[in-house]
Amino acid sequence: ATRAPTPPGGAMTVVSPEEAARLRRRQAASAPGVGMSERVMERFAEATPDVLAGRAMLFTFFQELAEPVKKLMVTAWRARGKLAADLQAYAVLIVATMCSMPGRMTKVINNPRLRGAIAEEEDPMALAAVVCGTSGAVTIGAFGAIVGACVGGGSGLIVGAVPAIFTFGLSLPIGAAFGGMCGMFAGAAAGAGAGAAAGATSGMTAAYFRDEISFVALHVASRIYDAYDLVVVRPVDAVRRTGRRVREGVHSTTDFTRQKAAAVGSAVANATSDPGVRVTAASAAVGAATLGTAGAAGGALAGGATGLIIGIVPAVFTFGLSIPIGALVGSGTGMCVGGAAGVSVGFCGGGGRGGRSWGLFWP
Repeated sequence: ATRAPTPPGGAMTVVSPEEAARLRRRQAASAPGVGMSERVMERFAEATPDVLAGRAMLFTFFQELAEPVKKLMVTAWRARGKLAADLQAYAVLIVATMCSMPGRMTKVINNPRLRGAIAEEEDPMALAAVVCGTSGAVTIGAFGAIVGACVGGGSGLIVGAVPAIFTFGLSLPIGAAFGGMCGMFAGAAAGAGAGAAAGATSGMTAAYFRDEISFVALHVASRIYDAYDLVVVRPVDAVRRTGRRVREGVHSTTDFTRQKAAAVGSAVANATSDPGVRVTAASAAVGAATLGTAGAAGGALAGGATGLIIGIVPAVFTFGLSIPIGALVGSGTGMCVGGAAGVSVGFCGGGGRGGRSWGLFWP
């Protein structure tokens, strides 16, 4: 601590060194001969430590403006669940409306009262112009209002940024709001006018050429149906008819085979039950076996001898190997030929002889 200069008639006061230095600077600044510039510098030197130390409040105006915004953000964050529920409800409502709109529009279009009112109208071109023009004005006008509000709000925000330094930022929202409102009205007016003109023109043209449009629509629909019939209906019908015919043919073939098998079976059963047939078959079998064996033996002997004789000719060149080979080949060939001939002759002769004998002795 430092003792400050004692004022006249006053008691001694103990102050800090910083306070003593401040008092000395004030006394020096108030002394005679000190100019205004030195005093200003002394005041700045006194205020600078307070500013740097954070004891002086700067930008209090903007802090006051930011306080409501901060509270609004806190409140919105706390109510985020309600916002999500509202968005879900709005989404459900919009989707339900969009899904039900085609059915509702169909009911309105098929309303007999509406059809009667349209049929009673003497000027269909004017009616179409009014309806289409109104629809176009509402649709394009709404779109123009949205676009105008966005463009006007952006333009107003840019224009309001110029005097924002002098208006402490209040010109920014005011300019955006004013520009958005003007742009919305201008866009709505321009869009409504353009939509009304375009819709009325389209409606009048469609009403004027309604017969031609109906003819073209029917022609196109008939072409589409012909293509569908050619590509889808006819192939499907052909496949179905082919499958039906195949099933019917399979059933008829199965029945025919069964009938033929039954007829053959009955014929075989009748033949086997006839004694004459059995005697003929037995005689044919005996004749075929007898004459077949005799023919095979005779053929083997004759063929072997023939092969032996033929094999003697080249025996000089084959060192005698052609003799047994010729005999073997000749006997095999003769046995096959003789057996086949004997079996055929014996089967035919034995069967014929047995059948004839049965007919002569057992009529």
